[in-house]
Amino acid sequence: MPDGRPETASRRGFRPLARGDRVYLIVVIAFAVLAFLPWSRELQLGPMALLGWLMAALMVLSPVIALTRLRAQRRSRDNAPSAEPENRR
Repeated sequence: MPDGRPETASRRGFRPLARGDRVYLIVVIAFAVLAFLPWSRELQLGPMALLGWLMAALMVLSPVIALTRLRAQRRSRDNAPSAEPENRR
């Protein structure tokens, strides 16, 4: 690029989010908003309110899904062919 910035950086200096990361972020935020709605505090499932079940699910599933996505991205990056030629001696 003529201004010296890498092609992957946007005008603000941030890399754009991958589609999967964007979907993950939207789903987690929507789930959190849904969990904090007033009806989830009143509805009882077993000995605990629905809010407790939803918070437990968010607390467990959110990091598990994020770590799974990171691992998949790392594997795909490691398996991708290198753009630089290898130096063989």
